[in-house]
Amino acid sequence: MVSKKSYEYVYGSINVKQSDGKNFEDEPKKHSQEAVDGEPSVTTSRSSRLIFGTIVLLSVFVWFGFCNDKSNRFPSSNVESPDEGRLPENIPRFFSQKVDHLDPSNTKTWKHRYYAQDKYFKGPGHPIILVVGGEDGNDYGFFYRFIEEHLAQLFGAFVLHPEHRFYGISQPVDPAVATTNDLKQYFTVQQAIRDMLTIVQYYQEVFGCSMDKSSPEYCPVISVGGSYPGFLSAIMRLHFSDVVDIGYASSAPLLLYAMEADQFGYFDVVTRTSEQASPGCADAVQSTLFEVDAALRETSEFLDLAHDKLNICPGSVPSYITSSAMLSEELMLIIGPAFADMNMFNYPPDETTDLAMACSGLFQDDSLDSFEKLAKFWTLYLDENIDPSLPCFDMSSQLPLGPNATISASDWSGVGTGHDGEMFDFHCCATLTPAVGFSKDSMFPYRKWTLDWLTQHCMDRFDVVPDPLKLVREYKFDDLVGQGATRILFTNGMNDLWSAGSHLESLSESLPVINMPNGAHHSELRYTNDDNKDTEDVRQAHEEITSLLTRWLKEIKEEHQS
Repeated sequence: MVSKKSYEYVYGSINVKQSDGKNFEDEPKKHSQEAVDGEPSVTTSRSSRLIFGTIVLLSVFVWFGFCNDKSNRFPSSNVESPDEGRLPENIPRFFSQKVDHLDPSNTKTWKHRYYAQDKYFKGPGHPIILVVGGEDGNDYGFFYRFIEEHLAQLFGAFVLHPEHRFYGISQPVDPAVATTNDLKQYFTVQQAIRDMLTIVQYYQEVFGCSMDKSSPEYCPVISVGGSYPGFLSAIMRLHFSDVVDIGYASSAPLLLYAMEADQFGYFDVVTRTSEQASPGCADAVQSTLFEVDAALRETSEFLDLAHDKLNICPGSVPSYITSSAMLSEELMLIIGPAFADMNMFNYPPDETTDLAMACSGLFQDDSLDSFEKLAKFWTLYLDENIDPSLPCFDMSSQLPLGPNATISASDWSGVGTGHDGEMFDFHCCATLTPAVGFSKDSMFPYRKWTLDWLTQHCMDRFDVVPDPLKLVREYKFDDLVGQGATRILFTNGMNDLWSAGSHLESLSESLPVINMPNGAHHSELRYTNDDNKDTEDVRQAHEEITSLLTRWLKEIKEEHQS
């Protein structure tokens, strides 16, 4: 599930503040760097670019000379002075990446956006932390303070954060000409993983890290991800253990992608946490939605009702909606994911969160009728692609791009809007298959997810037939112990809806699970204990995670040097 807030960036469902700074292009394999004012497509005058480019190239040559001088690249006097010889933070860099890692005859490349932080890196012999990219673009750089500020500093680690291929501006194939066959071939888990590990291995070489794990100059690799990237982090450790030494998988829905999770668990957790946020909320939301649903289904003039009573802009109801029942279903798949977003941000869980305020300040306001509540809900609590200047709700704004787009997409927890929404819709048709529905016990009108519905949607949308067990057959993550997996840490916020599809009990001593009763969606990644923003259980989780990773790094060193 992906979404954006107008005042902050949301990636992998974690909010980050927008950072300032110019963008840089970096093609490490060519040892060149080009400064631009915005995205790579921005043009400037040829003369100014030439002059500035020359200056930057000279700077880069100096920088790489520093990197290649093994004697003084990271002198001890500079370890505490991160401003000297360091990569600029939150400024995008671009790697010349192969379009197809599996076909040696395909020599096509593309510019892969990533971010790099070396301000705490102590050089060869210290870890490289790979923050795994996920199902949305990343315009603003680093945002997991527990990783970049706590663990990186503690371990003297270099941190990389690549964007996932086909999201954001990391496009192996021009979206204007990409075909379904292109996506089937290049938009896969294996291609995405190889992208990220290629960058890791490049920097291991640049920094002079030994490839011999018994060497004191070996740089162990820790992969970290939350949600879908958490799943990828676990897969990297399971199947690419020659590169990845430790996997850290936060809010990672392995059971969901293995088709082993209860399809109703996701929105049942949303219902439970809404009730916890404000007692009486679940009943208030349910009565509101059921009344509106019944009213819509009883009238043939559903478009007039949508405009007159729900404040939906005339002409903005998508043309594929041809019945009152369909309109109601699509509205519920705007409201449900909006509550799911609020669930993921419900941390620390108090009366100031959006979830608590939507409950107590809107749905539990007895002065409003059900239609008035939803009419206000669109503008107050929808964050995805909303135009605040409009006096009404543009329902078509909730569509992803592409032909035959629908609000009820391949992931009923929400695929997002725009090109990233289109790509995640395809992703869930061709690869992930999240089975998520609304139970009769939830606060939303009952709607059961079925493979038949998904198949019809994916055929209409992309001419793709879903294969729900494809990932399991390929990566066998349904039996981690049987596959001999080790050193994968799973963490869960127990208020997080993704916990319904994640491992909640330790599988073995080397496959531990840490659960946080007050945590939401990978809450432990957002802050450090020094920020004093976390609940006590998350602070304790930070200590346990730190202790565990420290022990594993020590074991890795001792195992290979003994």
